[in-house]
Amino acid sequence: MGCTTTKVAQSHQAKEQQNYNDDDIDNIKDDSVFSPKNMAADDNIIASIAEKSDHVNIQVADSQAFNDSFVQQRQQAINNRSYQSTVQSWQPKSLQQLTELIKAVSKGKSLVDQHWIIFYWIACNIDYDTESYFSKDYKDQTAEGVFRFKKGVCAGYANLYKYLCDQLGVPCEIISGYAKGYGFENRKDAPTETDHAWNAVEIDHHWYLMESTWGAGHLNDKKQYERELTSYYFLPRPNEMIYHHLPEDVKWQLLKSPINMEQYLQMPKLRPLYFDLKLELVSPRNQGVISLL
Repeated sequence: MGCTTTKVAQSHQAKEQQNYNDDDIDNIKDDSVFSPKNMAADDNIIASIAEKSDHVNIQVADSQAFNDSFVQQRQQAINNRSYQSTVQSWQPKSLQQLTELIKAVSKGKSLVDQHWIIFYWIACNIDYDTESYFSKDYKDQTAEGVFRFKKGVCAGYANLYKYLCDQLGVPCEIISGYAKGYGFENRKDAPTETDHAWNAVEIDHHWYLMESTWGAGHLNDKKQYERELTSYYFLPRPNEMIYHHLPEDVKWQLLKSPINMEQYLQMPKLRPLYFDLKLELVSPRNQGVISLL
């Protein structure tokens, strides 16, 4: 919903060129909009709202997992154009061939780089199986089946990711849980069965999350799959993922204080851009869907 007026008519005074001298600037400082006193009052109001809220304080369990070194490694892997061009040139005929290609380019590379190569290949080559998803008639979701047909649902993505990690000898687990994915806004009751799968990987004695399904693309309003690489879901922060992914096993929340289903459903479904822009929701916090007018 947007504003139908794209331009605001200027007043006669606004059309004239205005030059401000020192006295004018002093007058502006006294204006209520620019008053430090009023700004301080606004800050107090915001702080008061935040204090009264029963919003859950979400903190990662492992405070060292996202240190500066790791964050830098992650971004360097994502930005590595050599990896991108190399992976895009591959045309493996079997999972074994794919494994050998990944091993060759990953030799001597960090675990973060190895994971990015796997993540990037999946994002470039595996489509979401919309037919299976909407019909609930799920085809072969094994790693072999997903590779052969080049499509799968979340379980297939997670199985393929784990298979490739296993071939490289890299620790990886499959997480079963709940997600605020397609159609979540139309759901009235809490889910009674898990509806999503993703992965957890261990890197240098720290555990991280991995969401290759959402990282590869999304369903549009016409129920069509659109392939779109979203690197946000490559080793995302647990305190951000919890807004849209709730593991069945609380240990995979990777949070200092795990939350429950009721709290999860009350939390808004926040998209990657919200975190990329480092925004903070003050109020309302405990609301699954928030409309900005």
